[in-house]
Amino acid sequence: MDSQRPTLYIVGLGLGPRSITREALEVLKTVDAVFMETYTSKAPIGFMEYIRGIRNDVDFVSREELEDNNGEVLIRELNNGRNTALLVIGDPMIATTHAAIAVIARKHGFNVRVVSSVSIVCALLSQLGLSPYKLGPVVTVTYPRMGVLSMRAYEVLSDNVRRGLHTILLLDIRDNGDFMSAPDAINVLREMERVGGLGVINDELMVIYAARVGWDDQRIDVSTIGNVPSIGDTPHVLVVPGLLNPVEIDYLVNVLNANEELVHKHQLLIKRFINKSPV
Repeated sequence: MDSQRPTLYIVGLGLGPRSITREALEVLKTVDAVFMETYTSKAPIGFMEYIRGIRNDVDFVSREELEDNNGEVLIRELNNGRNTALLVIGDPMIATTHAAIAVIARKHGFNVRVVSSVSIVCALLSQLGLSPYKLGPVVTVTYPRMGVLSMRAYEVLSDNVRRGLHTILLLDIRDNGDFMSAPDAINVLREMERVGGLGVINDELMVIYAARVGWDDQRIDVSTIGNVPSIGDTPHVLVVPGLLNPVEIDYLVNVLNANEELVHKHQLLIKRFINKSPV
């Protein structure tokens, strides 16, 4: 790092006040300018008040300011010689938007430092007792845009299922900031199945429905595509387990109260998909 140049800190805040690291707090207290974006994730009630209690001059930035305008609001502060922080819920590098901002800042000759934190991905694996070694690519279920339905989530899920891998399905955010709910996501996945026709999205497929992971009112239900539970307010995330090992099965049944027969049927279903996969 060039000590003569200002630094852009991209700071992960974790999933709630109790998961903010000491490093993040130090940056928050010492930088010259602080910005925060909340459009790539959603903060628990009281989180904003907690942040303002530490720093009362936080400016909120929109998707347009960061993505469409290439982070000009941040670059302006850096050009004025001010160390600047961009605060992000979760871990900052889960979203490609923040990596792009880091690249822009470096190309302008500024220092960049990433302050990592707990992400929804690692928190989910911990809460669900699933092995990270068996996690396939993570993908987002998106709303149709301009009448076009992206099949990316379906393709990734289908490939993961055929390989016996776990799939984390993150859910889309509308331009107005509304988060996709689990029922909406299932409807989108059913539409993808009508187009894709591989039989992956069926009523018997086991899904772990998670809401507000890491918050005080976290909710996790193990059910199926055909029986979507009521899990309260967003943000929601869906996880489709792949082929489970004995420890994972025990955790689902004994810790998450999953129905043992449901888990067994899911195992058989996944094995059928694996056996149908082309060699």
